[in-house]
Amino acid sequence: MRIRVCAVLAILIVLAATDFALAGNEGLVEKVMAERMANKNLSQTILGALAFLEDRQVRPRPGKLSCEYDSSDEGDGCNTLLSFNIPFRENIGLPAPKNLVARNRSGEWASYIHFMPNKLGFKGRSPAAVQDSSLFMTAFICYPLFLFDECALAPEQQHISSMLRQAMQNIQSFKRDTAYNFWAVLPGVRGTAPRTGPFNIPVSQLEFLAKAYLNPKFAKLFAMLAKGQQTPPKYWLEACLDQKNNPTGADALFNIPNDADDTSTAVAIQHFFNQRFPDSGIVPDHAALLQISEYRDVNREHEDGRDGWKGKDSGAFLTWMKDETKPVFDRPETGIIPMGVNNVDVVVNSNVLFAMALTGSRNLPGYAECTRLIKKAAETHAWPEAGLYYPQNMIFPYSASRAYRDGNAREPEMKAAMQYILRDLLKAQIEWGRKNPTRRGAFPGGDDRSDHLATGLAVISLINIGRSNATEIGLEKEYDMALRSGIDYLLRQCTWKKPKNPETKGKFKTPDGKCATWMSGLFFAASFWDLAHWRSQAFSVAIILEALSKYALAYDLDMVPLGTRRIKLNP
Repeated sequence: MRIRVCAVLAILIVLAATDFALAGNEGLVEKVMAERMANKNLSQTILGALAFLEDRQVRPRPGKLSCEYDSSDEGDGCNTLLSFNIPFRENIGLPAPKNLVARNRSGEWASYIHFMPNKLGFKGRSPAAVQDSSLFMTAFICYPLFLFDECALAPEQQHISSMLRQAMQNIQSFKRDTAYNFWAVLPGVRGTAPRTGPFNIPVSQLEFLAKAYLNPKFAKLFAMLAKGQQTPPKYWLEACLDQKNNPTGADALFNIPNDADDTSTAVAIQHFFNQRFPDSGIVPDHAALLQISEYRDVNREHEDGRDGWKGKDSGAFLTWMKDETKPVFDRPETGIIPMGVNNVDVVVNSNVLFAMALTGSRNLPGYAECTRLIKKAAETHAWPEAGLYYPQNMIFPYSASRAYRDGNAREPEMKAAMQYILRDLLKAQIEWGRKNPTRRGAFPGGDDRSDHLATGLAVISLINIGRSNATEIGLEKEYDMALRSGIDYLLRQCTWKKPKNPETKGKFKTPDGKCATWMSGLFFAASFWDLAHWRSQAFSVAIILEALSKYALAYDLDMVPLGTRRIKLNP
């Protein structure tokens, strides 16, 4: 395949079918798109990122291949490998003991849990990591695929459509009763109630570690490991293991309830999937989205102060979709709220706002309060700490700006938030460049020691906020420079590697048939940040693909919805 921008006539036809016009800038946008797509490095890198995602998506592949990209439950199974990391190389697959059997699900991309990485690891990566499967990773990684048009290709050549269909099937499989969960539903181990949890961390292993942590004999050892780290309090582990009050025992350690984050993310992807494949039968799950409004920060007594920046009765959305006034271990089949206390997370609220605005649900209780919460976080510089599960610096700018731009949440509070965020982004890039002269153009990741993912997230944020906002506050020159230098940095940092699967080589016309790669970055963390971090190379590639593709399509120059202009793939 080769890549080119849609013809001018086709673009104008698409724009005529929408209420969002370019306000007389059609010629400028077309000119900028043509100039950017003429950059061979940019267009080849976009194709290389697509090749990587196709190469690494988990699915039944011929032969028994690595669990990183071969399905465990379909076809002939996969080869269980352990993930090891050394300073200059990540995710080295080494043979596992025969008694270890890795599990994954078709349609996803591998992500890895790194335990106590700041204490035991190097540059945020633990020496050994555990492969994980979650709705969130699949949904975010497939998102930029909606920026491409394969209508000119034969059905057997529509590899992006194939990736999207498999990803959508994967996302649907995380539904638990009437909403969506981060993890899959699994049979109970210490109790009869079904639970959620990671495939590749046995409950027995968790129970062993929890009991060791509580054992006075090992107090000095764990005190040394936990020194300076945010780790779960002992009272919570004791409560979970007390089967008198909690019949499910250690099952409760990972048995989380459905949450507003995953539910809203699933609904957003369903919306775009329905637009792309109207005959698929997939429609946005409005019933699940409606439930989020039942769990709001109003008249609450159970608060632990971790989200104190929001004030009392913010009216915004809570993270966990379960009644926190009930006994903590009540109805375990619906999950257990970690630490027994719900919370308000500004990134979660940004993702909820995105889904609600996208699906025309602005009238739901909590929507207006959510916009005010986001403005407050931006105005008071409460982020990234206001993202309780997101130690990555740039995830709040990304999620809030995505709601504003792609979700069309254009309320005055959101516009004000975008201009606050824009100023902070420009300042952060300059300061990071001064401290790291060889990495000019990059953005800091905060608790993430690497900056590839952070830069991708920040570049998308700049594009989503748009040049018009920069012009309004007199920062258009600084905006242009920041965006261009961010793109240049991402292109410079790209590493080309051979695909893992031979059949990938012929699907996208890339230099020597190779795939474009970047370092994995920290995306989210456990309730206590230092305990566990989630990283994924596929996630970094997908975010950078979104940044490069939106830039190629000149999304920074107007405010048309996502998908109005798409990159057309031709045979």
